[in-house]
Amino acid sequence: VQFLDDTDPFNSTNFPEPTRPPLYTFREDFPLINQIAGAHRLLKAPHKPDDCALQLSHNGSYLDLESTLAEQKDELEGFQEDGG
Repeated sequence: VQFLDDTDPFNSTNFPEPTRPPLYTFREDFPLINQIAGAHRLLKAPHKPDDCALQLSHNGSYLDLESTLAEQKDELEGFQEDGG
């Protein structure tokens, strides 16, 4: 997981991206909204958890936070092959 700091596009102080993104394991059977706080804490992201979204790196799609990963399998197709 990684975060993009887009809270203030005119702010010249950027939060550095980690050289290696930390790993976070999402459960396939729990709604993502119930799991995003853990990823947020791991990243120490400057955003409020309510302002967060999850975007896939391999196709740019945003995941539905109210759904589980199992319910969004079509969006995840090809993600593991791309190293995600």
